[in-house]
Amino acid sequence: MAASFQGFRSLIEHSPDAISLIDPHGEVLYASASTTDVLGYQPEELVGQNGWDLIHPEDLAQSQRVLQKVISEPAGPIRWHSRVRRKDGTYSWVESTVSNLLVEPDVQAILVNQRDINARRVVEAESHQHASRVARSSLEIEEFAYTVAHDLREPLRTISAFTELLAQRMQPEGEDREIAEVIINGAARMSTLLEDLLSFASAGVRETPRRIDLRATVVEARQNLAQAIQASGARITVDRLPAVRGHNAQLVSLFQNLIGNAIKYRREESPDIQVTARSIGKDWIVHVRDNGRGIADENKARVFHPITRFPNHDVPGTGFGLAACKKIVEGMGGKIWLDSELGVGSTVSFTIREIDDEIPVAILASQTED
Repeated sequence: MAASFQGFRSLIEHSPDAISLIDPHGEVLYASASTTDVLGYQPEELVGQNGWDLIHPEDLAQSQRVLQKVISEPAGPIRWHSRVRRKDGTYSWVESTVSNLLVEPDVQAILVNQRDINARRVVEAESHQHASRVARSSLEIEEFAYTVAHDLREPLRTISAFTELLAQRMQPEGEDREIAEVIINGAARMSTLLEDLLSFASAGVRETPRRIDLRATVVEARQNLAQAIQASGARITVDRLPAVRGHNAQLVSLFQNLIGNAIKYRREESPDIQVTARSIGKDWIVHVRDNGRGIADENKARVFHPITRFPNHDVPGTGFGLAACKKIVEGMGGKIWLDSELGVGSTVSFTIREIDDEIPVAILASQTED
């Protein structure tokens, strides 16, 4: 066997990776000089040995499955990670790439290319730990915000109710009446802010995704906005929408925020709002388009930040709406973005995963609702 791959060996002996040739049973037929750098063995110490003896017991079954796969499906190399025992007895993480060269006349073996990835694994572990800490901190902040907002609602209601009661009993005039109105209006604004904060904090609640009729969520959101739609004369066109994988309550909140924003930030003419969707791979892209005021270029980067308000002093709001939309979409694995032209209108788009393959996608007929 050694004479049959002399030419091939000259091509790999200078590689920094540990390169070996094995037979279908795992016996090492050849080992490159760089094996010493990667695993500590001299090449001659491995030749004739069975490579499975070096694999960590917890990684052995997977490694054997990979070898069987590359033997039965020789079209391309397969890469995987495993722990390999070094000469000093310690285990080292290596990335192995296996190629079936059994039919190559100059090789007639299975090529195994191994490189040390211990440093990479350390970085990945640290990154994972950091991400876990960030996630825990974010969850703690959300829980704190939810608790604070929830606990403050009742005291605010009490302040507002008793101030109104005092005003009714005492019938204040002039400056005293103005002070009472400032307290009542301030409590009302704070109550709205707390409600939006509660909505924003609960937008990240983890639920099991299920099959959702997307158009049904738009219908429910439209029902919740019935008064605003009637008062503004808004025309809402709902195009063909799919059945997707998601969370019903969150999707209703998402559309309610997007359609509500389109109504609030309208121009003098009645709002014209279009909800459409198109498929792209395993995702759907949903668009909510309006003919409203639009957003200046310098403000687009901040629209999805919490408590962000732009110069629209005639429009009430707390700046949590689009931030909650972003949180909902990203919580379901999607992305959300804005296209807008000042004085022309805006389009908010987001992606959402399609339903599982075993559930047929239901496309609902186009319908216009006035």
